Amino acid sequence: MLKKYLGDLAFMQVLNLLVKPIWILVIDAAVQEALPQAVYGNYFALFNTSLLFFIVLDLGLNNFNITEVAQDNRKIRSLTGSIVGLKIVLAVLYIVIIIGVGAVLGYSEKEFGLLLILGAIQVVTSLNQFFRSIVASLQRFKLDGIFMVLDRVLVILFVGVLLWSNIPQLSLTIYKFAYAQLFSLLLVLLSLLVFLRGHLAHISISFKWDTIFPILKKSWPFALLVTLMGLYTYIDGVMLKELIGDAEAGVYALGYRFYFALLMFASVFSGVLLPLFSKNLENIKIIRTISGFTSRLLVFGGIVASLIAVVYALEILKFINPGKANKDSAEVLIILLIGFIGSSLTLVYGALLTASKELTWLNRFAAFTLVVNLLLNSILIPEYQAQGAAIATMVSQLLFGCVCFVISLKKYNLNITLHGLLPRAVGVVFLTLIILFGQQYTQNISVHMTMIAVAVLCSAYLFNLYSVKDLKSLLKK
Repeated sequence: MLKKYLGDLAFMQVLNLLVKPIWILVIDAAVQEALPQAVYGNYFALFNTSLLFFIVLDLGLNNFNITEVAQDNRKIRSLTGSIVGLKIVLAVLYIVIIIGVGAVLGYSEKEFGLLLILGAIQVVTSLNQFFRSIVASLQRFKLDGIFMVLDRVLVILFVGVLLWSNIPQLSLTIYKFAYAQLFSLLLVLLSLLVFLRGHLAHISISFKWDTIFPILKKSWPFALLVTLMGLYTYIDGVMLKELIGDAEAGVYALGYRFYFALLMFASVFSGVLLPLFSKNLENIKIIRTISGFTSRLLVFGGIVASLIAVVYALEILKFINPGKANKDSAEVLIILLIGFIGSSLTLVYGALLTASKELTWLNRFAAFTLVVNLLLNSILIPEYQAQGAAIATMVSQLLFGCVCFVISLKKYNLNITLHGLLPRAVGVVFLTLIILFGQQYTQNISVHMTMIAVAVLCSAYLFNLYSVKDLKSLLKK
């Protein structure tokens, strides 16, 4: 099981590594570089506004569908028609809500137009995620990985033309940027429908309350959880725009991009883990093995990324956005990457608890985390601006991630011992010394990077991410 899990993950991560860095670190960065900071900052805030209400489009239906269909594939036919019908109704409600929010916040006509395009993007994204949840529930993870990156491949091509074609009619604007994303998502939706046509044959869309109500009754705890987590994750960009302005939101977006790239890679694990945990809840050995390995891998990656960022954050951002990178955005990145450690715990143990339907505890602590996040944003943003928003996000992610870990620890009696923690602590200390202080002994970045690579390899061994036996086998191959 672990071997298949790692094989599927490796395939999906290779796809991510081939596609998503180009999107996040090249295309999206080039768009921000080409447009005025206030224009992109306004887009970032409006995009986060559209994300805040994404739950209206979902209501926990995707996670509910994954947990149900993973346990019994025959439920595809009984659930799909009702869920799609419900999603159509929810899409109309969602558009009405974001229009209302835009009116309350006093958005201009141009902002309204952009918000509606971004809203349409979220509607199509929601449909894509639902049909992808069917693919994942069928344990077709590699195919799901292809659909996961297909929209990014298409939008890279479309936006690349806008950026570098030198055709006046195709010159880049923020609206064309948004339309390119929407068109790409529509093409992916069509592809998903073509692939699933056999499973969806003879299924009719239903709007009947007697079939929809039982689904909503079971899915609403999932919906509440996604709502609360979405609010404390995306509210920072919106509050920055309203409390400080578009320009500061642009500063935050610059530092947020690299953090978001890591989060995108890590979220692949959650997409595989939820159906996998749902299918193997009774097999404690599989649960412990996969959750333990994945959490060690992601937490270790977060530690490495945050330590490197402390030394090289500004250089990283200057490489991505040479014209707009500054000390403030570098500090945002460092703070957010520390929070990534908490996000990693949430992705693993949040998926485990969701599969176990331990949603009461999750929702309580997610609500508490949201309150903490709102208070911190209200206090810190006026004083520390973008860095204040980053601190609020960091604290929220660490808080909720640790709660998920502790609940899982008790429920599944996960083996955490001092004997197991000691070598990992040694690895962290060794890695910290090499990254933070190694630079003082060499002015050559290449030499320092080589030192870091060796330290990462040694520390990964202490984190039990590989064995000497595995390494010998790999070298033989």
